[in-house]
Amino acid sequence: MTERELLGHLAANGTPPVDGGAVSRLSVGLEASLDRFVHETLPFIASGGAELQFICGAYGRGKTHYLKALSHYARERHFVTAYVDCNDNRVAFGSMVETYRAIADGMTPPQDVSFFSNSGITKIIEAQFAGNGIREQRALIDHVKADRALVADFRNLVRAYCTAAVRGEGDEDLAEALEALLAATTSYRMPFRDLYRRYPDLPRPLGKLVPRNAAIWLRALLSLPQVLGYRGLLVCFDETEMIWQHASSQRRQIHLAHIRTFIDHLAVGAFRGCAVYYAVADDFEEMAKELGALTQRIERVHVPEVKEDRNPRAVSVYLDELTVPEPHDHRFFETLAQRILDIGRDAGLSPSTLDRLIDQFALDLEDARETIYEGGVRQFVKDAAAKIMRHL
Repeated sequence: MTERELLGHLAANGTPPVDGGAVSRLSVGLEASLDRFVHETLPFIASGGAELQFICGAYGRGKTHYLKALSHYARERHFVTAYVDCNDNRVAFGSMVETYRAIADGMTPPQDVSFFSNSGITKIIEAQFAGNGIREQRALIDHVKADRALVADFRNLVRAYCTAAVRGEGDEDLAEALEALLAATTSYRMPFRDLYRRYPDLPRPLGKLVPRNAAIWLRALLSLPQVLGYRGLLVCFDETEMIWQHASSQRRQIHLAHIRTFIDHLAVGAFRGCAVYYAVADDFEEMAKELGALTQRIERVHVPEVKEDRNPRAVSVYLDELTVPEPHDHRFFETLAQRILDIGRDAGLSPSTLDRLIDQFALDLEDARETIYEGGVRQFVKDAAAKIMRHL
């Protein structure tokens, strides 16, 4: 992506693309938090650990940018990522079935590979087989077969897909059937008895995602990348404000109960090799009080004697806790403005135009000193990039 294209992307979205240096270049104030993620969290996940964190902040504060930055650094270090945009009618934790489908569909391998399919979960399987010889492929299938982190019916589906689709030992119909089962495609209807009759060598049991087994299948799904030889998995749920705006009280209660269950499973070691980041509105703690058992798990304890009320490892953390300087500090927007101007300079702004824009941005920041903070970060980036684009 050229510098001009990057500015166009920023003007349209207010956030940089997930891949490329722009996401780290524009991570103002997040340097220490991202360094901690790279040097502490990712090695912990790679060693078999698991982490869940709720990132709280006002709409437009920069939660999407933070999630994209995490994804960028994880992909650079050979982690599978799954970015779930809840604007696309994907309700994270509305049910365990839908949560599985959203993550399975969003899984992306860290490297660019030509794939046989479009389904996310099968992409990460195929990527580990691409370019390997028969011996290496067979060893990986044997490793999947021996790993007990995956529930038996899910594990057998992965094995069957590896053999039938990736190694080409089955026909196209079988590959499509197994892909549909792994991705939990709602339109797939073939009964297992017909599948076994047509393909008697398939391992047994094979399974299908249903509400009864959704929790253990989700656990297997989150463990799968590490079983396949990746360093681990990073899952990011974004735009979750939309979930709360349209949910009834009953649906919200169900949603919160699933989150509580997920936290409990992680706390007792049910998950491995994965980190889950869940962006939430800044009133999430207040909403969680509708389910007292969830509040007990995420509510922050504020100690009056402690001046710096920062805890970047808390299960529920405000984005401002991870940002130094915070948007309340004038240095935050001054630095952000300078970095966007630097992109404009690299895109071809003349020195005289650059000087005029520097003066204009200084005036804009002075005028907006009392109003542009927290939720104004995304809009500031869009406005600044659009202003530069008009001069190119």
